[in-house]
Amino acid sequence: MSESIPSLLPPSLRQDWPVPRQDALGERGGAMAWLEYAAGRGALGVLSRLPDGPREAFIGAFARLAVRVDRSHSDAARDFLRTAFGPSISHAELEERVLQAWRHFLRITIESSGFAHRVDFADLGAHLDGVDLHPDAEKLRADKKGAIFVTGHLGDWEAGSAALAYLGFDPFYAVVKAPKNRPLSAHLQRLREARGLRSLPRRGAMQHASQILRGGGYLGMVLDQRARKRPVLAPFFGRPARCDRSAGVLMKRLRTPVLIGFCYRTAPWRWRVHVPTVIHPEELVGVDPDAIVARLNREFETAIRAMPDQYMWIHDRYRGTDPAALALEEAAAETPGSEG
Repeated sequence: MSESIPSLLPPSLRQDWPVPRQDALGERGGAMAWLEYAAGRGALGVLSRLPDGPREAFIGAFARLAVRVDRSHSDAARDFLRTAFGPSISHAELEERVLQAWRHFLRITIESSGFAHRVDFADLGAHLDGVDLHPDAEKLRADKKGAIFVTGHLGDWEAGSAALAYLGFDPFYAVVKAPKNRPLSAHLQRLREARGLRSLPRRGAMQHASQILRGGGYLGMVLDQRARKRPVLAPFFGRPARCDRSAGVLMKRLRTPVLIGFCYRTAPWRWRVHVPTVIHPEELVGVDPDAIVARLNREFETAIRAMPDQYMWIHDRYRGTDPAALALEEAAAETPGSEG
């Protein structure tokens, strides 16, 4: 059930959205969760208000520490980068890209936290250094016809959803996975709503998709991370990876345009929006959902290779692809009473 709180949506956006506000909240509350939330929010608040020089110095130092301390994510980044670039990447370049991945992740985290006090939604256009939309995306915006937006963890995906809402792709809903910390998840939902979009929790989001699109709304999905439940194995940089099967099924079933785009960071709290690809419904007729997922992966690969310094390589993209383990998961999901 949705919380009874006033709308935080910017007044320039329509308020009669096709689907009411949904709670996207974590499960873990209590005193410890509140302490973690308060400490994290306080630290990010201070960092987001620092001048650029000191903030970058902190990011650089913390990134170097993260490479040494968080070996699991750093090793995942090395594996991911070797897969993407092959033997052409030298050891020195590999280590520099791992460090850069941590720096980029920290920048996005800090700037996302500071968005509310550094960017006025009504003046968001002044923070955009360019908007490059496919002509068919321009027409969809002008006609106010709904569509699915697909992106990855490239550039600043949080700012990208705000920019799209500002540019006229509203009402905009983003499918999100809420962090387990309940007060943090509530805070993130308020931040996103103030940026012009509404959150849909991943669990149950698909039941609202048709209503959103029929109402002329837009549904944003981030689809480049490892799917945990009932995935499809599809090539990602030539190597099998667990991908979200439901995305391909949804796109085929809803028969609506699919827009693929990214929001690149150009400077602190400045961005460039790039939407180069529109997939029309007729292109998906007779196409297997698994093939749709593979096509999305190819689009991601092209974009990531063009801007590797702005990608979140620290995700363990290829874990859990053993066929035997996948077969056991599929069998468990089909067992009556199990969580499918």
